[in-house]
Amino acid sequence: MSTIPHPVAHDALVCVDAPGMAISGRDGQLRGQGVSGVYHDGRRTLSRNVLTIGGIEPEPLSGHVVAAGAVRYLAMRRFAADGTPDPALVVERTRYADGRERLVVRNTGRRALCFPVELALGTDLIPLAALRAGHRSVELPARVAAAGLGWSAPDGMTVRTSAEPAPDTALAATATLRWEVDLEPARSWAVELRVIAEPAPGRPGPRAFVGQPPWTEPRVRCDDVRVAAWVEQGLRDLRALLVVPDPDLPTVPMPTAGAPWQLAPTGRDALWTARMLLPLGTRFASGVLRLLAARQGVRSQPRDGEEPGRIPHSLGRVGERPRYDCAGSTALFVTLFGEAWRWGLPAAETTALLPALVRALGHLSRTLGERPGEFVRLGPEGPAPCELQAQTYQAARHGAALLDAYDLPGGGALRERAEHLGVAFRKAFRAEDAAGEFYAAALDPAGRPITVASSAMAHLPGSGILDDTGNRAVAHRLTAPDLDCGWGLRATSARTPGYHPLGTLGGVVRAHDTCVAAAGLAEAGHLDAAQRLFAGLLHAAPWFQYRLPEMHAGEQRAAGHAPVAHPLACRPLARAAGAILPVLVAFAGIRPDAPAGRITVRPAGALDVGELELRDLRVGGEPFTVRVNRAGQAIVEEAAAGMQLAI
Repeated sequence: MSTIPHPVAHDALVCVDAPGMAISGRDGQLRGQGVSGVYHDGRRTLSRNVLTIGGIEPEPLSGHVVAAGAVRYLAMRRFAADGTPDPALVVERTRYADGRERLVVRNTGRRALCFPVELALGTDLIPLAALRAGHRSVELPARVAAAGLGWSAPDGMTVRTSAEPAPDTALAATATLRWEVDLEPARSWAVELRVIAEPAPGRPGPRAFVGQPPWTEPRVRCDDVRVAAWVEQGLRDLRALLVVPDPDLPTVPMPTAGAPWQLAPTGRDALWTARMLLPLGTRFASGVLRLLAARQGVRSQPRDGEEPGRIPHSLGRVGERPRYDCAGSTALFVTLFGEAWRWGLPAAETTALLPALVRALGHLSRTLGERPGEFVRLGPEGPAPCELQAQTYQAARHGAALLDAYDLPGGGALRERAEHLGVAFRKAFRAEDAAGEFYAAALDPAGRPITVASSAMAHLPGSGILDDTGNRAVAHRLTAPDLDCGWGLRATSARTPGYHPLGTLGGVVRAHDTCVAAAGLAEAGHLDAAQRLFAGLLHAAPWFQYRLPEMHAGEQRAAGHAPVAHPLACRPLARAAGAILPVLVAFAGIRPDAPAGRITVRPAGALDVGELELRDLRVGGEPFTVRVNRAGQAIVEEAAAGMQLAI
């Protein structure tokens, strides 16, 4: 096995139906190059699938994603004897992420045609992680199988292709399926190919989620049609990213992080995604909380980061140990729990999760150190990131509220620790540059601020860790031109030495961070700044067919220019797909308190996107519909009986 540079897929057509996925160029041919192929559970099950008709490849006409899990390609085949530029044959291929492919050849000419159709197939069964690391392998030898071909990997994984109708000829030496086709004018011929993978013995992976998604389908109407288009595409992608990772919880799906590079569930991404979808009901959040609580750390294991009460990041396969090596997952767990409770998590489910909450809060208390005002660090001697302090503060507030509500001890002390953290944060992280006041990206191990203006500040306004003065400073700084590029929020100020718009640790725009900033600023009363950042993503979204990538270049937006996806970005990404919903909720000023039987709906003002209607949300399990008119006034059109409304 040799190594090559990391393959890229930023301009590829990606369809996903987790744990399946298909990636190709716009001609639909799979040539065994780069990352193109059909995948199942992180292994490439088909690396080569080259179609020829009469020994020649059809000429590609178009290729586009028609659904989250399907791509359609159109091509034509002309013959020298035709005497006309019109195609004699039109070829349609539809490839599905679950391993199916349907090929239809239509005779659009005026004479009968006889021609061979061949599919040259191949597979290497290489893990996607190895491809991502830059490894390259050779194709495995094929064998003839029933109605197709088969391959086996040294570790015991097998894959076979099955065609209907069966091929007239199947050759193992060249891994080719061949049909002899006689086609009259205005008639068509079709074949369906299936790729069937069997995992290695003892290594079962996550299963595809079957059934309706664990959230309601909202109806969004807005004067700016881009808003509804983003919501609709995002929910389609999120449905396609769902898998069932635990056979003991067959009705509990988790989102995989994103395709193609992170098609596996992770704790952090699942927690963020579940938070974003809370306006559509608490069922999804409940499942994520229960699954992660079942894998909560119980002992100290430095090798994989396990600590008592800590929430895992990587779940691992059945029989494998999870990994706990992601800072912030435990705080996000507590915050998701607290927000789900506010949106109406049923009492029985809340009570069942309280022991996990107590364990998680115990871990958070230990990470805060012994003295009031100490910061949460990445390891005992590591830096203290800005956003981690905000996430911990927010989690502590939610945890204290839950402890108080259920008469559990420790709420007052936890709230006091959070306030000490907030006071210390506002003093230690404050910085200033030529553009004004901001908050440092982190403190170094010695406690000195790393005075870089960054998108880490996006996580501050919505967390509550800032006072009004701090929120105003962040609103001003995030919308300054060195951070706001017009396509969204740069990860690092363009004034930073060594800045590059495609730098993954600096110049890129992450849709998730930009939406977190927009929602938090709107909640803090800085609607103009929130709308400015959100407008940048709305400008970018149509260029990406509303499937916003994990990250795109932080180049300054200019007329006639298009945003550029980072070559290593996931697209779709769960956090980017769902990120718009909290922004719309914040714009509408919706603040639920289901335990108290109250919903506050107070928009901060008129919206740049015009009138906005959010229909079929859920609060306390009951439908909720609100419309914000062009004057910025809220009209609640549907709410649960007995729910107190504050407008």
